[in-house]
Amino acid sequence: MPARMKLSSVYTTLPPAERKVADFILANPDDAAHMVINEIAHHAGVSVPSVTRLARKLGYSGFMDFRVSLASGSSAVKKEGSAPISPDDTDSELIRKLMIGHMNAIESTLKVLDAEKLAELANTMLEKKRIVWFGAGACLGLCNAVSDALCKMGLDSVVILNRDIMETYAASLDTEVVAVFVSKTGRTVKTLAALRTAKQAGAVTAFITNLANSSGEAYADYFFYTSRQDDLFRTCGYETGTSTNALLESLMIVIGRRKRLDSEMSFSGSMDNDSK
Repeated sequence: MPARMKLSSVYTTLPPAERKVADFILANPDDAAHMVINEIAHHAGVSVPSVTRLARKLGYSGFMDFRVSLASGSSAVKKEGSAPISPDDTDSELIRKLMIGHMNAIESTLKVLDAEKLAELANTMLEKKRIVWFGAGACLGLCNAVSDALCKMGLDSVVILNRDIMETYAASLDTEVVAVFVSKTGRTVKTLAALRTAKQAGAVTAFITNLANSSGEAYADYFFYTSRQDDLFRTCGYETGTSTNALLESLMIVIGRRKRLDSEMSFSGSMDNDSK
């Protein structure tokens, strides 16, 4: 995953000093990729150890490893035509920036998406007896929409609406269930607890989140990171589900196509038998 995307995904979890470093790098990715650690610390107004801690928190061995990753991916992640959201933006300017942000979030998600793994998850859902969705807050809306669509396709799909019973329900799952957990923040305590319990119970687990280094990855058979519009989150405290929605819709379409192909093959086979 490009360093800038990884940095953006953990932004809200950073302490003040490390967040200052992140702010500087996200605003100046190309310049930062060619700076020594002292220069970045100076421009961010923090100590050198703060820069080092941030690099290690992102999974790098040290600052140099982080800088190499930033240099190799910063230009690719920076999108032409995008600009930070400002309180002084007119409504029309805000709308244009939001639309560009939606496109950028989906493009960034595509860069790190393991499409073969998503297709594998679709096939697993078709093979198992039941699909159970877990989420909280705004994520419940996404879970409900996908689950309803899968039910219309003939699959047994349900959503756990009460977060207080998620872990209890997860403990009752077995190997014939696919348990899908959706958490934008990647840190929802009850969702993570239910994910861990479902994994221990033997269910096939999938986890979809905007947090690249979420602890939930350790308990997920299928882990998918979806990018968010970072400046919108920092400015308004709100993050859209654009890329998450795109990923889930892609999953639904793959399942729907496979169901249709299987149905056509079964119908063709029965016609061949009738003609004999």
